[in-house]
Amino acid sequence: MFGSKVGLHVIQFPSGRFGYVGSVPASCCKRVKADRSAIMGCRAVREDGEMVEYRPMSFETQKEAIDHANACGFEAKLPVAA
Repeated sequence: MFGSKVGLHVIQFPSGRFGYVGSVPASCCKRVKADRSAIMGCRAVREDGEMVEYRPMSFETQKEAIDHANACGFEAKLPVAA
């Protein structure tokens, strides 16, 4: 069996904030009440009788993104320079 540790790739968005790219586990996302857009766009799930959506988070610094991933039990990976 392959390793169970998921690696999250941290990138800097054009806005200047940092976040994760690729498949982001729900445990690293912010859980919010789903709006009509999320429901119609099939991004919402029903939990405990309410419709919710999991949104990836963004951070002011690369260190905040790495620390959040580590706190959630995941390894943060940085892009490799070409």
